[in-house]
Amino acid sequence: MSTRLSRRTCCVAIGFLLVVFLALELLASPRHLDVRLLRLRDKQWKGYAGPAHLTTIHAHQPGFTVFENLYWQNDSFYIITDQPWTLPNLEHIVLRPTGPGQAVSDVRILAIREPAITAHVREENQIGTSILLEDAVELTSSAEDLPSPLLMNYDNQFVSHYYHWIGETFLGAWRIWSHFWYRRGAVLDDFKLVAFRNVYDVDDRPDGDKPKHHWVDHAGANRYFLEKFFPGVEIESKNIWDERAASNTLYRMPVAVIASRWAGHKGPAAAWKPWGDVLRMPVHPGYLLNLRQRVLKGYRGHVNLRRSRRPRVKYLTRQETTRRLTNASHEGLITELRRLENDGLVDLSILQFVDGDSFMDQVAEMATTDFLVGVHGNGLTHCLWMTPGPCKAVFEMQPKGCSINDYSPLATAAGVTHYLVAEDSMCTPLECPDRGCVNNQRGPNRDDIEVDPLLISHQIRRIISRHWRNGVEVE
Repeated sequence: MSTRLSRRTCCVAIGFLLVVFLALELLASPRHLDVRLLRLRDKQWKGYAGPAHLTTIHAHQPGFTVFENLYWQNDSFYIITDQPWTLPNLEHIVLRPTGPGQAVSDVRILAIREPAITAHVREENQIGTSILLEDAVELTSSAEDLPSPLLMNYDNQFVSHYYHWIGETFLGAWRIWSHFWYRRGAVLDDFKLVAFRNVYDVDDRPDGDKPKHHWVDHAGANRYFLEKFFPGVEIESKNIWDERAASNTLYRMPVAVIASRWAGHKGPAAAWKPWGDVLRMPVHPGYLLNLRQRVLKGYRGHVNLRRSRRPRVKYLTRQETTRRLTNASHEGLITELRRLENDGLVDLSILQFVDGDSFMDQVAEMATTDFLVGVHGNGLTHCLWMTPGPCKAVFEMQPKGCSINDYSPLATAAGVTHYLVAEDSMCTPLECPDRGCVNNQRGPNRDDIEVDPLLISHQIRRIISRHWRNGVEVE
């Protein structure tokens, strides 16, 4: 028995010595390796994306992009990223026209990479320009922050017009901004700064500058609506951004929406317009009502904003302009619309907006419109302020043979049905022929437009019979 105990003791002793030997070997190993691993884990845990202020694209469609940490220096935008393969086509972000049918993108990519692992790596095959992580951190930490959120319009023409700015470029920017916040389930932030990089304020234009190279329309609508949409907003123009470019300072836009008409025209669903793609992005149904409410806050004008027991038809006439109906068509249309009113189906108003009219009153008129009837023109931009619903429609009159899709997308974006009426024919946006005027060299700018008023009045009757019950709109 003592022999067995002795053998067992021996085995235990040998095992113990083996453990001690291994422990001593580990303790004798270089300790700096463990420290390096611990430091590496510490860096990985903290992450570098935050300190580096890397650029992120939160929402995008051609011509309209929501950025976080976008950089700008000397008239170039800089995207600083370690994931350059995720970026969209740069021509779909920003384009600057350089001549007839020609444009260039002013977007540059700084891609974070370690040095090449062999001499055979071709740097020109990489996406963007390579930059080391530590250099990127140093660069971004030196940037001067601009007010945020920021909306920048990058166009150099088609801005000094209510339709082209509010109805096209701004509408696209507001759509992508609203989509971004709708997807996040959050309340929209107001823009603190609206920047017109490539056009002047009308009062800042230098002598000899080309006409309309500014963002102020003749009626003052662009300024009015921006200041109503975003109380206290700063509006900057080309002269301020020229000074920033000349300073060679690197600027950071913490949150920015960049709107570029020409980039929007490059989109696959553009269909002659810059917002063909962005207007397909899902948004809250009330995204335009939000803006309308800001305009009408505290309204005390002559328009009664209360709900009506009958649908309200409003004929926006242009008979005092160079684009108008013939007198016979004008009078015939009023006769048919009055017949609807006399039959107890609608309340009718005849409107004419001119320069100097209160924009708040104009928006109030549209907010209380169920059926808007008017000739192709700038005033139809106001259909954006109609209330969406199945018993709402816009009837846009154009010359025979014409199909100009300027205002139908606005009505659709506002949740309102659009009918293009070309003399004796009528179509909805998906039914209408391609953009243009057939056998009509003068286009839509005519003073002899004719219309069959029964097309409009009969369609109004049909819509009311389907969607109006006992003074209430129904699906």
